[in-house]
Amino acid sequence: MRAAVFHEYGGPECLSCETLPDPEPGPDEVVIRLDTVGLNHFDIDIRAGVAGIPTPLPHTLGLEGAGEIAAVGGEVRAFRPGDRVAPVFSLSAGRCGETVCYCQRGQDNLCAVGGILGVTAPGTYAEYVKVAAHNCLPLPDGLSFEAASAVQVTMGTAWQMLVDQIRVRPGETVLVNAAGGGIGTAAIQIARLCGARVIASAGSDDKLRRAQALGAHETVNYREADLAQAVRDLTGGRGADAVVENVGGDILTASLAALAAGGRVATCGAHAGETVPIDIIDLFRRQLVLHGTHGAGQAQIAEVYRLVAAGELVPQIHTRMPLAEAADAHRLAESRDFFGKILLTP
Repeated sequence: MRAAVFHEYGGPECLSCETLPDPEPGPDEVVIRLDTVGLNHFDIDIRAGVAGIPTPLPHTLGLEGAGEIAAVGGEVRAFRPGDRVAPVFSLSAGRCGETVCYCQRGQDNLCAVGGILGVTAPGTYAEYVKVAAHNCLPLPDGLSFEAASAVQVTMGTAWQMLVDQIRVRPGETVLVNAAGGGIGTAAIQIARLCGARVIASAGSDDKLRRAQALGAHETVNYREADLAQAVRDLTGGRGADAVVENVGGDILTASLAALAAGGRVATCGAHAGETVPIDIIDLFRRQLVLHGTHGAGQAQIAEVYRLVAAGELVPQIHTRMPLAEAADAHRLAESRDFFGKILLTP
């Protein structure tokens, strides 16, 4: 099979398209013939060697993709060749043997002995990928491979943040940072679905115009305005009830300052700075809540798939590029000159 591989950490030029052996399924595994692959910023972190997670080299990237079952192991009963599926990027053990088993509690994304597709195991930047059958989800009718490959990480994570952690209620005001990225475009739609008023922030006016087209009620260019003050001005001095944050650094600090009393932040990214000072006095006096978000579990992903198939959520796709152009796709992602999701075709 053809796969995009890197042999050492570095820039996009480290990625090369090579021929690898086709994977063979173990007894409880399935092999998926991929139709579409989703690119995520975490792929860039892994390639650059800055993710802080050991990755065996050479390595095939890719958290996300969708296609058809090509082969199944002898013990697999839930799937058969030809089934339309997507591998789950958070690789769980199914039952980890711990006293408290996250997998059995429906928090398989926190599995104590699991891994991450495209990080600790070969990923989806290939014609085929192999996963355990319990780390595979069937696609509902009406959900295209392209849509499935564009929403698992972004919309699944945004759903976890807004619905399961922040628990947004109708009438609340939600600040969505990095509104032009995958998480941001997903969070705008999900917040609106929850009945919230959305303030979108980004570093360019073009991205903010597109965020408004997606349903954002107001926007803030955080390169030109003080984010916290702008949010307070838009809310009559009160502040936002909740924030979806995946920037980090000064933007996380400003997001905390932009909150109303009792406000909640969910954060899943820190490319602008991984370590930030937090005023603990302010945190407890105003009863603020800070959630860390590590992707989504299978239940959340399945619900997102259902809503996308029903047309209630719409993935924003910037472009689709051949897998052989994975290096150029990474350059585009690093430029930040895109809106929505970048997809690859094996």
